[in-house]
Parts: sequence; structure tokens; C-alpha cells
Amino acid sequence: MSAPSTRLARAALLAALLAAPTALFGYGIWIHAIVPVEALKDFKSTTAPAVRTQLVSSGVTDADLVTFRRWFYDRAFAIKNPSIHREWIKRWPTPASFDAAAFKTLLMMNPQAEVLGVDSFAAVYRGRAKPDIALDPTTPYTPGQRVTIATALQMGSVYPDIDRRNQDRLFRSADGHVVLTAKGDTVPMDPMTLNWGRLTGLSSQAHAHIGLNHERHSSDPSTLSMAPWNFVVAVGYPTDSVESFAEPNAQMYTDLSYLAMLKGGSGSEMLSYLYAGNAMHYLADVGNQIHTLQAGIEKFYSDATWDYWKSRLATVFGLFGSTPSRNSIGIDILTNHHTLSEKLFQVELQQAWRLDSAGKKDSIQPSMRGVLESLRGGDPQFKRVLDAAVLSSAKKSWYPPFGELIAHAIIDSSYQEGATIYRLVRAFAVPQLHQKGVAINFDTVPDAQVWNFVKDRSDPAIVAAIDTFNILEGHGLARVHDALNWWWDRYLFYGRTAASDKGRLIDGLVERVVVNQLNYLFAADQRREDYVSSHGGLKR
Repeated sequence: MSAPSTRLARAALLAALLAAPTALFGYGIWIHAIVPVEALKDFKSTTAPAVRTQLVSSGVTDADLVTFRRWFYDRAFAIKNPSIHREWIKRWPTPASFDAAAFKTLLMMNPQAEVLGVDSFAAVYRGRAKPDIALDPTTPYTPGQRVTIATALQMGSVYPDIDRRNQDRLFRSADGHVVLTAKGDTVPMDPMTLNWGRLTGLSSQAHAHIGLNHERHSSDPSTLSMAPWNFVVAVGYPTDSVESFAEPNAQMYTDLSYLAMLKGGSGSEMLSYLYAGNAMHYLADVGNQIHTLQAGIEKFYSDATWDYWKSRLATVFGLFGSTPSRNSIGIDILTNHHTLSEKLFQVELQQAWRLDSAGKKDSIQPSMRGVLESLRGGDPQFKRVLDAAVLSSAKKSWYPPFGELIAHAIIDSSYQEGATIYRLVRAFAVPQLHQKGVAINFDTVPDAQVWNFVKDRSDPAIVAAIDTFNILEGHGLARVHDALNWWWDRYLFYGRTAASDKGRLIDGLVERVVVNQLNYLFAADQRREDYVSSHGGLKR
């Protein structure tokens, strides 16, 4: 095979790896629940509330959610910029047209999903799938109930995964029916999402929970071996630039949390904390270093190629049995390593957590002791990076995009560690996880059995690989600790805005949300038109 042909074949397989239906949670859901509380419990400020014990002033009701949405509509409608106003009323000419589904569309969600903080609480809980109910570490909320700030933040932090708001974003007609192309294909609301996963299912939320670094990216397969964090390829939708949306999501929910807080009135404080937890979710997502890579590492490609040809030879090239495609083998391999890393780390952290809570800190393995310290203490070096980024921006603008700035800093301080984590997981994972025909959903594997998928821990090399893996995961949590502390500091700062300045701040925040989201929707519309055209137009 010629060199160009080989490169094309490698690129095709590497692209196929990205369609893996991986468990695309930045961290396990239990970790998303504990991170905000642990990161903020020792927050140093004389005016900071005690998040673990202080109750919200009042609970939020379904009616309060409707009131906030209508208030947001009125402020958006009143934007004085003529071009923004025209675009807004073209999409949503009246308050009645801006229903919950429209609000979710604006916020890059699936309008069919039942979303915490937008839809009625009863609908949200009815909408959970059985696996999500089992994974949900929070207690169903009774509308109007007063809970601690910690509980509200935890609810907000876990529900972007539980309510699956970023999944299955299919383009629908005004009456809610799925739109098809002339060829019978379903149409994505935004074809860009196809560069991250499938159109439906768990991998369809990948685009929203991953953040790429800000270096120059390349689709040349050689990049995957030299700098895997810079390998990016347009898999499902051709484009010059593959976009990821964890940073925009962190910013969008940051602004919504500020707006709910500044609006005031019934339920606003609780709603503000729910949106704050949402922002913290996306910040934590990019804190997990493997969520800054698109395709893993080249070794997954090598494993798939080797296993494919081994099977082909064993079956005498199909004469005595069939062989899965190389792409299928590669998908399984990437899925296994991604989900094993998340499951194993959560199991280890939960065990360390239980021992620490029982006063048995000396029984915790040293590398996990360090993880707990990182989660609770942060990283002084990264804190200096954040200090410079946040403070310099605060000098230039009254309300900088702190959510995006903080996410940006996390990504660019940690992305190279993602490839190392994948290499370590491959080193300690049992061989069956990088072979054909094996696809394991580690969400269904009992905690005690996850170690069955790790090589012999009496081998010092395996122990060293696991310890290094834990240390790197601890680095990620340390950055998340500092990120959430800086985020919380800014949140409290804007909560002290003088009454005379609140109207101006609200107008600025609303306009930023509207401009950012309308720009996104316009780009998504253009991509969708291109997609439909390339698929023969719409079905008549």
C-alpha cells in the first residue's frame, strides 16, 4: 500500500474511533456531586456562606422557573441593538413563543429533554431513565423546599449528565416531528456534534462536555503519535475547524447563575445555585484531562490493526469465520479504556473517602491520600495561572466571561496529561480490553469487580502505573478545586453589586447570553442547511 493510501487508511480508522459510544461523563456522577462541596467547604472569606450548612432563603417552584424564563425574554426583547433585536423577534416574536422548549433551544439543549432548572421538577424526575435513577446521588427535590447551598450546587452539578440535556439533538418540525432528508436520514440540530460522536445516545453529548486546547490542530495521523492533544479530525461533518463546547457551556451557565441571583424574588437564589452547579459541572469536565482529547492515543490504532490482521489470518481471510471490521475493534478499544479510567478512579476515590470519613487515613494508599489533599487544597502553581488570567481580565471589563476564562485556563494547563493517562490505563488494563470483540459498559460493573479488569497488582510495574495514574488524576482535581474557588469568589463579588448598578449589569449579562447563543444558533443553522443539501434535501 502506498504511503498516501496508508495515511488515509489510518485517518479513517482514527476517525472511526471517535464514534465510540463512550461514557462521556468528565468524571463519574458521584465525583460531580462531591467536587463543589469539597472545593468550597473551606473557602476563605468573611462574607462567604457556609455552603454545607446554610439554607437557601427560599426554595424554587415550577412557577418560579416560568417567571424567570419570561423575565429573561422581556430583558432580551428589550435589547436596544437593532440587529440583535431583529434576530431575536424573528425566532421568538412573542413571550408565548418562548416556551421551555425554545429556552432549551437557545441554551444548546435538546428541547425534548426534561431539564432541571427549566422544566417542572415532576417532569424532570419522570424523564429519568432507570440507569440514571440508580446513578443519581441526590434526593428528588420537592418544589419550594429549602435545602442547603451544598445540596443545590450538587443537584446542579450532576444533572447535566442525569437529565441528558445535551444528547439526541435532532432537528424537528414545528409540531415536534423528526425531520428527515430525502435519503431518509435524520437531521442533527447541529451537524458539528457528529464530529464528536453519534447522532443519538450517550456519545451524542460529547461535544458539550469536551474542551480542546488552544494550539494549532491537525488531522494528519502522524500528529496522534507526536502530539495527540493536537490531533483533531472532522469525522461526521466536514469543516475547517472542529468546535467543542465545554467552555461556552461553562460561560452560559455562569451568566445564567448571575442573572438569577441579580433578578431576586421568589426562588431566584435556589435557581441561581442550580445554574452555578451547572457551570461547575462543565468546569470539572475539562478538569478530567482525557476530556481535552478527541481520539485518544495512537496505540489504540495499533492494537486494532494488529488484532484485525491476527483474526484475518486465523480465519484464513474469512474462509473459516468472519472478522469484525478494524473500525469496530478500534471503537471497542477506545470505549474500554475511557470508561475504565473513569470507573476505576471513582471506585478508588470512594474507598479513600470512606476510610478518611471513618478516621482511617493511614489505611488509604499514599497516591489516593494525595488525591484527597489535591481535591481539598488545590495547586499553588495553577492558582497563580488563574490569578493572572482572572485578575487581568477584571481590569479590562466590568463583567468578563469568567466561566470561559477559567475553563480555558484549566484546559491549557493540563491537556498534555490526557495522553499520558490513556497510556497508563492501557498499561495496567488486562489485555482483553484492547482486543477485538470486547466492549464493556463499566457503569454496569459492580465496584468490587472493576479490579478484575486490572493486571496483577503484585507486579511493581502495575502498582507504579496505577499510582502515577492516581497522581495525575489528583492534579486534575487540584485544578478543579482552584477553578471553583475562583468562580465562587467572582459569584460572591457580583452578588454584592450595588442596587444602583444591578440594572446595567443585568442588561450586559443578558446581551452577552443572547449574542453568544444567537451566534451559535446561526452557525448551527448554516451547518444544518449544508448537511441537508449534501443529503439530497428534505423529504417531501
